[in-house]
Amino acid sequence: MDRDNPPKLSIYRGARKEKGAALMFGTDGHDWAAIPERRTIAVSIPRQALFAKLDRRAALTIVRAPNGYGKSSLIASWLRANLASERILVWVSAPPPSSTLATFWALVLERIHAAGIALPDAGDLADPFTAIIKSLNDLPRPVLLVLIRPDLVPEPELDDQLIELLTRCHNLDLVVTLSGFGMFSEPYLLDTDHEVVSAGELLFTAADTAHLLEQTDAQTAAGDAERITSLTGGLPALVRAAVAAVEEAPGVDNRRPVIEKNIAQAIDDYVTGSVLTIAERVKQHEFLLAITFARSITVDIAAVLFKSQHHDAAETVRRIRARLVTLETAGLLSRAESEADETWELSPAIRQSLIARHTRAGIEPSQRLSFLAHNRLDGGHHASALDYAIEAQNWTLAVDIVEQHWVTMIVSSLDTVRSALQRIPVEAADKHSAVEAGRALFTMHPSKRASVVDSLPESPAELWKLGAEAGAKDALSIGCVQSIRLRMAGEYGLAAETTRRLAHLSRSALENNPESVSAQLPLMRLQWAINFQLSGRLTESTIKARMAYHGALSQGVDFIARNSAGSAALNWALAGEPRQATHWFELEQKHPDPGGWLEPVVKIAGLTARALTALDMLDFDDARIALTELGVPSDTEELWAFVVYAHSQFALTQGTASSALSLLHNAIEAHPIQYTATSFALPLLQSAEIDLLLALGEGNKAAALAKDIADPAANPWTLASVARLRQRIGQNEAAVALCHQFDWSGESYPRAQMESLLVQAVAHSELGEPRLAAQEWSRACSIADQTGLLRSFATIASTDVEKLESMAKSNSRALAEFAKMPRAELFPEFVHIVELTEREQKVLSLLAIGMGSAAMADKLYVSVNTVKTQLRTLYKKLDVHNRNEAITKARQLRLL
Repeated sequence: MDRDNPPKLSIYRGARKEKGAALMFGTDGHDWAAIPERRTIAVSIPRQALFAKLDRRAALTIVRAPNGYGKSSLIASWLRANLASERILVWVSAPPPSSTLATFWALVLERIHAAGIALPDAGDLADPFTAIIKSLNDLPRPVLLVLIRPDLVPEPELDDQLIELLTRCHNLDLVVTLSGFGMFSEPYLLDTDHEVVSAGELLFTAADTAHLLEQTDAQTAAGDAERITSLTGGLPALVRAAVAAVEEAPGVDNRRPVIEKNIAQAIDDYVTGSVLTIAERVKQHEFLLAITFARSITVDIAAVLFKSQHHDAAETVRRIRARLVTLETAGLLSRAESEADETWELSPAIRQSLIARHTRAGIEPSQRLSFLAHNRLDGGHHASALDYAIEAQNWTLAVDIVEQHWVTMIVSSLDTVRSALQRIPVEAADKHSAVEAGRALFTMHPSKRASVVDSLPESPAELWKLGAEAGAKDALSIGCVQSIRLRMAGEYGLAAETTRRLAHLSRSALENNPESVSAQLPLMRLQWAINFQLSGRLTESTIKARMAYHGALSQGVDFIARNSAGSAALNWALAGEPRQATHWFELEQKHPDPGGWLEPVVKIAGLTARALTALDMLDFDDARIALTELGVPSDTEELWAFVVYAHSQFALTQGTASSALSLLHNAIEAHPIQYTATSFALPLLQSAEIDLLLALGEGNKAAALAKDIADPAANPWTLASVARLRQRIGQNEAAVALCHQFDWSGESYPRAQMESLLVQAVAHSELGEPRLAAQEWSRACSIADQTGLLRSFATIASTDVEKLESMAKSNSRALAEFAKMPRAELFPEFVHIVELTEREQKVLSLLAIGMGSAAMADKLYVSVNTVKTQLRTLYKKLDVHNRNEAITKARQLRLL
């Protein structure tokens, strides 16, 4: 069909068109006048995600939401922007609430005729429904029928008739707007192809609000769109009213309180003019006001609230439910589909406006909200009770709920607990150590009340004695707060020491008072595992993570189990035990993602472990997937150094060391408090930076960094990297000597030990010591066979691999597996560095401060010719030709 020249609609109108009837059709053949003008105002905004749903052209599209969500406006905007000319549009406005099936279908038939569609013979008009089917089936063109609020027709048969209409008219697409679930309550059970647009999808985002603001003449400021969206909850009708209120705000410094006051007034006006008017019309005004205090409204809660304000009302459960359904159908309540029991909700902004109305009428909201808190608490709904207590600012009740029930609440309502702990005032929590501990554990914002908190005893005997006392639970809570505070302040050594004391205390408390402390231990042990992990005590961290995992497993707390398993996996992956890391990562994956704010926090350890393990086993594709999901660590991420380390190790395998160096330097700059002498981040990233520089052939820069490390042998990561650097720049004896300075018989670090053995094997080979070379090679291969480490073989040249294996004939299974893998050598076989004599270094220093040859000669007590000879030698070593080039090159090589 030629869309630019559509067939004229007059041929479809038939003989029943009255003479002189004025039908307003656009050039595209659509009856645009049928769409109410208020639905197409200039402030309509593009909703591309929703338009995509409508563009799918499902046979049935349901747009379901209460009043004020912009259902009709959405459809009108979409029609104006997207309706293809081959479809005939039939728009049917909302029917009167008293309509019968017959009057409704008569209205639809009238609109079909108004759209230019010919009516059937007079004998078929007695039954409008049959007439509609005949009229549509006689058309060669498709039809889009838009029905606004057909659920206002109180006839249950209408659902079936609409489906029958779609079944019998194959050229028909149907779009309906509904309020509530009176119609098509379970569309997924229909055989008809359908699409649903829900209330949540219709809410405006801050970007949508910003788009509306751009179309006004108002003087806007940064944050206006976000503030409007927050205050209105994104409800389209309220957002539009708020945008109008912003236009009236003066462009002065105090505009924010003025804007917020204007918005509040705009919301109140909407509630008065629309919400309460409709409630009055359906005779539910008093009922609506009574149930306003409830966040989630069930029949039982509604009955309790209504009865508490209308003591003489003898309402049955059926009658209360009928009232709620009436408000739902009227477009004032929305149904919460996620709840097992029937539950309704008011828009939060409308609810707040109605509560404020109660306050102005002399009804104290805190009393009603506290009443609801106690009611929910008596019913065992602890999280809901906490919500109401917080809203009522009944801090005594809120603290009591947290102290008594936080362990059970975190299983399914962690966000509620976290939000509550953030809002409870410090003075209300100060006398409750468990609440203070919870604030630290859940929000990672420990109390700053350091001087009030007593230190834990140091000796095991005193700790054991304290654990047997009634205050053991509070001591554990306070101690955990202290350890987290120290950790967040970058005092990782002190945090680890505090954690060791807590471990002694918890063992005693668990033996003497198991009922009082066992519930909180999994979460605390997870925090202790992180304390040890960030200070580099991986063995102790793994022990605590394992205990936390099994404790969480027994209590059914998935997010703790998942986080603990991920932490254990990361420890094994860092140490170089890919098989153990894989085991714990698989355990982590058995627990669901927690979702919300907690999801990235919980997943980071496991994803980092997955990346490092994949690299050790040369599975670069899986490593890339894990690192892509990890992304760049945020400034607030505690495991930032581990994520950067994983990115750096991947970069070594991909030849992208330069970009990894930039990431590493930026991350260190963003975490000055965490990059301290007692943090594991320091040696880990020093090691990574040396390796990246070595891979780039930047021997002098790597050597300068290594020189700044006071004792490279104090840590297996720095030892392996510095030893490798020394070997690659030709200092084989120094490399071997450094490797012998670490006691490998203590804690197990297979990767670092294997890499140090490979360094020694190559060094001995170059020193002409084949027996020692073969011995160290065989030991390295044995570690690879035991652990599954493959990547470490790539830290030496392939020619060295072949040479050493020919000497030792290890017949290593891991080596055979490594030989099958596509790989690249991680480091150059030899790295050149510029080394200056003491006199050359002195000449360079004088050169850098601008001293001439004669002045240098006087300073050094030598002749000018001697200085010139030393300058020539210096220039030759630096491969430069003049003073400025020499200074620039020397700084690049870290010689200045």
